[in-house]
Amino acid sequence: MNRARGFAPGPVTGLAILLTGLLTFALTLIPANSIASERMFGAFGPEGARMREQLWILPSGDAKIPMRATVFRPDADPSGEDKRRPLVVINHGTNEATRLAVSMPVYYWMSRWFVERGYVVVLPQRRGHGATGGPLAEAIGNCAHPDHYASGNVAADDIEAAVNYMTQQPFVARDGAIVVGVSTGGWASLALAARNLPQVQAIVNFSGGRGGHAYGQPNAICGTDALLSAARRYASHAHEPTIWFYAKNDSYFGPKLAENLAQAWSNAGGSVEEHILPPYGTEGHTIADDRQGWDIWGPNLDSFLQRVREQAPKSVEMAADPGSQSPSMIETSTITTEAK
Repeated sequence: MNRARGFAPGPVTGLAILLTGLLTFALTLIPANSIASERMFGAFGPEGARMREQLWILPSGDAKIPMRATVFRPDADPSGEDKRRPLVVINHGTNEATRLAVSMPVYYWMSRWFVERGYVVVLPQRRGHGATGGPLAEAIGNCAHPDHYASGNVAADDIEAAVNYMTQQPFVARDGAIVVGVSTGGWASLALAARNLPQVQAIVNFSGGRGGHAYGQPNAICGTDALLSAARRYASHAHEPTIWFYAKNDSYFGPKLAENLAQAWSNAGGSVEEHILPPYGTEGHTIADDRQGWDIWGPNLDSFLQRVREQAPKSVEMAADPGSQSPSMIETSTITTEAK
């Protein structure tokens, strides 16, 4: 897919704008390899007002290119000492035409959904995008000859680096992490599932795929067979539970392709719970972008995470149960297949 969605929903604070500008300016004065070699990672500037928003610098899959990231956190513990909380890594999509001009990923409503449930949320900006900059390492091949498998793996390198770094922070649990992705970020999250990182407990895929809108045409894919083949290769190694959400009117990755991908995943041994959601607005690819999405995918995601918590080893630190949820009034079609 060639689109990034939901980077800055909701009001953007003046502090965040100022810090983004300062971060970009400061890091242009320091060679990327110098930053990496000196381990100049961590928080950049103070926390903001909304969900303790803070800019961070993280390692990426390339030691010479640090990633910029947004971090959101629940309110501080009243005792004055923050306890360790499980991590959520939310991974953005890609728009080839505007990728270097996009702002820092925020996905405000999705981030808030997780923060309210006790998670620390980090949104890394992968190589080739926005302030992180650099070449688009994860775009391998072209529309006529795409390599969706290798492309997903390169993007997963950045996600893995973010998981490894953030789970070493004193306010983040060492395990019990959830990896979430939207569009190409969803595809990268599925690629990460094949690595079975010990810190990661489950994968959440919103509208994931690559090669959507082939040659600018809705409902056209660059290399459908290559996409299905890559899904099978990932799933043959993946042991983590995954949940997938696609809308019926997604013009990038429509319901038939979504069902075929889920079937390929299952046939290769992966575990998948897929929800084909009703048409969403004018473009179903935006289901993760706003508050309305909570009412559509929220109850199913809550139920999934509850099952994940119940099946977790006792040593895994889990987010707090958000309590009883109102049942969804929106029907979905569900495909559930377990690992063989």
